[in-house]
Amino acid sequence: MNKKILFLVLCVSIVLAATVFTAEQFNIEHPIKKPQKFTDRERCSNCGMDLNEWARTRHEFENSKGKFHTCSIHCAAVMKKKLNEAPKNVKVAEYLHPEKMLDADKAFYVIGSTAPGTMALRSKIAFSSKEEAEKFAAGYGGTVAGFEEAFVEAEKDAHSHSKHKH
Repeated sequence: MNKKILFLVLCVSIVLAATVFTAEQFNIEHPIKKPQKFTDRERCSNCGMDLNEWARTRHEFENSKGKFHTCSIHCAAVMKKKLNEAPKNVKVAEYLHPEKMLDADKAFYVIGSTAPGTMALRSKIAFSSKEEAEKFAAGYGGTVAGFEEAFVEAEKDAHSHSKHKH
């Protein structure tokens, strides 16, 4: 089996296992089993996962090569490396209200809560206000940060994954 496919299957298995384990701790469905249509773009530009199922953590961005839609900040970090260009005009879904897209620079991320991660073990989920993020972190753990810090952490996680692939 191709190493990339094996790695992707392993990542998805870890994410799904984490979802089953942590979903019981709070009443949030992630991934969304029967999602409404949150976006017209169906698949992650990086990994191909269904963006409506993973709507709570999806990101959109652009650069000189086009506009991209990812299932997570993790896949946005991987795309930065693949495209050799930083994302611009980044938007992120609000975790508790996935129909809303926020300017990532104005969002507050909770890093490392008990919420399941998408494509990474450590979750990085976005909220529209610092108060909302702090309230979530108080109940489910994690630290509150801005987009830049969350993106750096996603790059670290992506780098760690790529080291384990070889």
